[in-house]
Amino acid sequence: MLIINYHQFLKRDRKEIQGVAANTRKILTHGKKVDPFQETDDEMVARVLRDFIGRGKGEIVVMNDEAHHCYQNKPLGDDSDEPLLEGEAKKEAEERNKDARVWFKGLQAVKRKLGIKAIYDLSATPFYLAGSGHQEGFIFPWVVSDFSLMDAIESGIVKVPRLPVDDDARAEAIVYRNLWSTFKPGDIPKTRGKKIAAAPGEWAIPATLEGALLSLYRSYEKAYQHWTQHLRGGGYETPPVFIVVCPNTSVSKLVFEWIAGLDIAQPDGTTRPRPGSLDLLSNVDDGEWLRKPRTILIDSAQLESGEAMKDEFKQAVGQEIEIFKSELRARNSSVDVDNLTDEDLLREVMNTVGKPGRLGEGVRCVVSVSMLTEGWDANTVTHILGIRAFNSRLLCEQVVGRALRRRNYTVNDDGHFEPEYAEVYGVPFDFIPSDKVVPNPKPAVPTVHVHAVADRHGLRITYPRLVGYRLELFDEPLFPAFDEQSRLVLN
Repeated sequence: MLIINYHQFLKRDRKEIQGVAANTRKILTHGKKVDPFQETDDEMVARVLRDFIGRGKGEIVVMNDEAHHCYQNKPLGDDSDEPLLEGEAKKEAEERNKDARVWFKGLQAVKRKLGIKAIYDLSATPFYLAGSGHQEGFIFPWVVSDFSLMDAIESGIVKVPRLPVDDDARAEAIVYRNLWSTFKPGDIPKTRGKKIAAAPGEWAIPATLEGALLSLYRSYEKAYQHWTQHLRGGGYETPPVFIVVCPNTSVSKLVFEWIAGLDIAQPDGTTRPRPGSLDLLSNVDDGEWLRKPRTILIDSAQLESGEAMKDEFKQAVGQEIEIFKSELRARNSSVDVDNLTDEDLLREVMNTVGKPGRLGEGVRCVVSVSMLTEGWDANTVTHILGIRAFNSRLLCEQVVGRALRRRNYTVNDDGHFEPEYAEVYGVPFDFIPSDKVVPNPKPAVPTVHVHAVADRHGLRITYPRLVGYRLELFDEPLFPAFDEQSRLVLN
């Protein structure tokens, strides 16, 4: 078995062209249909599947995870099934199609060289994306079984996304449902901004964005208070989580500082921490930075800088870091766990949000750009704010899906799950109700955790968890014994 990322299908440059200027390469390859300084299809397959070479042809079984990213797009033109895209939506579609071609053509190359016995696609969103040349949302024709997000919501196995009723924007429509459409040119920066000064040069946060943040935060306050008063210690060991999805690293930095706080330069050349605007999510308390941050920033720029991994935080979570190192040793004995980078630790914080005893257990808010669309599932997420354009149904489902994993699967007296809700602003998804007031959900019932006390841990009683049955037949041969009663007459 081999687990690979589709990026490995990208053809690599040969050694002799590495370090050569781009213009020189264009001159050398001018007029050539095939780039002689790049791997061929067969060479790429031999590199990616080196262990499969020589094992017979046509015996490979492929399982594509997130398979909605693997397709052959149809050029947009007169015979296209969807309208032409413009601006940012067109750019995103072109990038998706480019990635999809790498994956799709990579599998075609594997089939030509080694043969493929079967391909099984797995996806929570098995439909064509905007810009693919096919009608957006049209389900793939090769789908065998589909259980859509709407089916999951109606059956109660995930949370129900909804708009909180506290939409206090002064407009007739539900403004906070689609925040991006309310912004004017210049409201949201497109490039990384300068460091905010103490005086009037601070970022002028758009009024609708500030209103949405404050409105959704009021809903979060209620959820947090209910957790502290009724749920904490009863099976709900970690706090509810608030997610903000931003369009770029410039906006994510500004929003993070608005929520969590920042250092303000003083006239004497020193800095003083200024608290964030949302008390429960601020990383500054009593004029000091918290050792364990409540709000973290996760984007490419932050991962590269490692700014979130302050020495105070590393000291405060020393035990959790040791647990992380132990797990890494168990998974891969060749990993040098004593030389983990700040990027490694920040990724672990992100991956363990909502997990007791881990690096991310105390995180209450995550500000991100595009790090939380797929493969990140914390069941503690209760609130999402989208501050970006949502140009496709897929992106809406991916972002909303980060908050839909249930925390409690205990059935009620009727044998059903009690509904759990995810409060969502800024994601214009069709099935999020916005034309009527949705009543507040019933408070979650605390879970009773039955366990042995610490000094009697050695006397604890464990119960096996049955996962299935297996029928085994005897090895001895079976001999039939027929008699008159064994006869069956058919008329």
